[in-house]
Amino acid sequence: MNSLSKNAVCITTDYEPYFSSSSSVWSARRSPLYQHTDLFPQSGLPMFAADFEIKKIDNAKIYFSALGCVDIYINGKRAGNEEMKPGWSAYNTRALYTGIKISDLLVKGSNRILAIVAPGWYSGRISGGYYGDNPPSFIATVVNGGKEVISTDTGWRAKVGGPILTADIWDGEYRDGRKTGYDKISMPGFNISSWKKASKFMYEGEVTPFIGPEIRVRKGLGRKPEYMYIADGVEYNGSYYGKIHISEENPDYPITVKTGQKLIIDLGQEIVGRLRLSVSGRRGSVLKVRYAEFLNDSGKKARGNDGPEGSLYTINFRSALAKSYYVFADKETVDYAPVFTFFGFRYIELSADDAFTVYNITGEVIGNDIKETGKIETSDENVNKLISNIIWGQRSNYLSVPTDCPQRDERLGWTGDAQAFSVTASYNADVYGFFRKWMQDMRDSQSESGGYADVNPRVGYCQSEDACAWGDAGIIIPYNMYMAYGDKRILTEHYASMEKYIAGLVEKYGYSGPIPRYGDWLAYDWCDNKFISSAYFVHDLDIMIYVSNVLGKEDRAAHYKKLREKAHKYFTAHFMKRGKLAEKTQCNKIIALAFDLLDESYALQVADELEKQIADNGDRLSCGFLGTYNLCPALSKYGKDKTAYNLLLQRKEPSWLYSVDQGATTIWERWNSYTKSKGFGDVGMNSFNHYAYGAIGEWMYRFMAGIEPAEPGFRTIKLQPRIDTRTPDELPEGQKNITFVKASYKSASGMIKSEWSTENGFVYKCSVPKGTTAVLELPLTTGKIKANGKTVAKSRYTVENGKAIIRLAPGEYVFEQ
Repeated sequence: MNSLSKNAVCITTDYEPYFSSSSSVWSARRSPLYQHTDLFPQSGLPMFAADFEIKKIDNAKIYFSALGCVDIYINGKRAGNEEMKPGWSAYNTRALYTGIKISDLLVKGSNRILAIVAPGWYSGRISGGYYGDNPPSFIATVVNGGKEVISTDTGWRAKVGGPILTADIWDGEYRDGRKTGYDKISMPGFNISSWKKASKFMYEGEVTPFIGPEIRVRKGLGRKPEYMYIADGVEYNGSYYGKIHISEENPDYPITVKTGQKLIIDLGQEIVGRLRLSVSGRRGSVLKVRYAEFLNDSGKKARGNDGPEGSLYTINFRSALAKSYYVFADKETVDYAPVFTFFGFRYIELSADDAFTVYNITGEVIGNDIKETGKIETSDENVNKLISNIIWGQRSNYLSVPTDCPQRDERLGWTGDAQAFSVTASYNADVYGFFRKWMQDMRDSQSESGGYADVNPRVGYCQSEDACAWGDAGIIIPYNMYMAYGDKRILTEHYASMEKYIAGLVEKYGYSGPIPRYGDWLAYDWCDNKFISSAYFVHDLDIMIYVSNVLGKEDRAAHYKKLREKAHKYFTAHFMKRGKLAEKTQCNKIIALAFDLLDESYALQVADELEKQIADNGDRLSCGFLGTYNLCPALSKYGKDKTAYNLLLQRKEPSWLYSVDQGATTIWERWNSYTKSKGFGDVGMNSFNHYAYGAIGEWMYRFMAGIEPAEPGFRTIKLQPRIDTRTPDELPEGQKNITFVKASYKSASGMIKSEWSTENGFVYKCSVPKGTTAVLELPLTTGKIKANGKTVAKSRYTVENGKAIIRLAPGEYVFEQ
């Protein structure tokens, strides 16, 4: 037996919710929330317990699911190392179950299991009441020796209580160390006779196995403080808020923080997860932990500060409290970290109503435990910092779903961001299982009319659907995952849903495409949203033709080919005049080129126009989310690599390196989320950890490093290194050439390496894995090529557009010119 038993009953108990959907979506049940409000204690969380006997321990496991997030203790010890179990799903349709090995937790004789269930994504503030006001619920089966030992039923005991009094994903966690711990409650000898019996909850959705990597504390990514200081008041500096007074910098452990003082910590890197502390304090005093992405830079209101210079800047969290509180039990040192929440932060503030002592501090990174597969290094340290920021943005936002941001009152699975970044994501890490799970969420959230929601799973305050480039994620991401991994399962599982979406669009909107709701989000130069919708619909149909052929559905491919002709005719009729694009923003040109909407001769002309338009704009882009992720690939598609390099190395706003110069350690929501000259951006929507603009990583892998699949799953590899050939006269002011690139990618077919250098002639090194072949497009800088020290005869390669086309068998190669 390797699943939940049919005998298992979903159980619950009475619970006064932290959040009620009958109140304002952005408010708590008791009072309006904003980031400076205290987190208040409740009476605890639902706990479920049962005792059982074991005579012989034999490969024991517990299979379980929850409506909410659950932690399990057996005989005084926590089961498993997963976090936020069992992850977020579209609860109205499906809950996920998973299994944990527990043989090492069991004893012969009497055993006890204890489950603590927090509201989590199911009924916390983040849900917006979409799944109703039902209390958290739990279902489980313990299996030993392949046989069912115990399953949840109404004979289990239930109580609301325990040391965690309040838990909410947005707001944080309140823990009282004076309360009996879960380790003690889960011991067979602890008296639970006063607990009432659990109630049966009639869950109407499916309970199916968990898909993809689990959520865990990511090993090797934790952060220690890079800088700390003790603040003990505010001093005047001529600003509205003033400046905090620092009494001590970088104190040594143990750090004693006196009453009225605050310890402020800088991890040097924005992460997502939690702070783990070794700390002690007076019984009954409350330790308050606040999290932030930035510090106030001046105390000036005109620069967007919300407090004194050097204090935590949190107003961009909007209504999310983002705090964790701990009530000390006694003077003994405790290891403390919140359990049922996560934070997006670089900075932390510790304070209490009495003196406390800190012995150790660690920032723990929490996310889906996804194996990272790609690495790139260049000769430019600013570009290397950008690459680091892209990777940290992905680590931060791949937590059960691809969130838009991890810190404010949002943290939702926004589809537009996810599809724009999905190719970059597949190079950085093995995201196939992660996206298989999320495509299941999209199917479960799909409306009867075929619409994909803008955020998946759906939530109460965002139920809109059919948005161009957002809903299209349900078409684009399965295709991108198939191209990256060569695994048809995601296409087979999702194909009927894709068809339903396309049929719904045609029925509701004809051939105009999805709803033009968001367009080229946050662009500096407005592109008609209707143009984008029409273009994306043609692109969707191109994908449907391809996918239908892959799955052997030639009749459906023919059907979509006819639809494509009609959709393209609509595009031409409405957005072209006399064979030319009617509007000519950067985004118009980029999308038309990226999606092959123009005939070949005119496409070449448009590529030339785009190149000039960028140059006339000071070698800067002017597009938003949609134009930006397609921009450099479209340029290199038409041989405009020099312009792509100009954009990559641009330092003025808007550009990738502009935020690096402003101190970014992740990718920001806006190009100017913070500037040294002006301060903070609009707090209404200003995340400092928002990965969408990190999609430039796709161009770095595919073109700069030159690693691209010629067949799905890299069974055949296209190596096309685009070296930086800009002459001194062509370099924009302040820029230097990139003189080397080193990249590696552990593909579905094996490790691929691609490295080039122009520092001493042109040298290109590559590694082709066993079982594959590669086609190398080698830039010709001289008339002679050496491979592994031997001259390559001209008969061994052809020349196209200044490149030698060389077929490579598995092996390692060094090419010199």
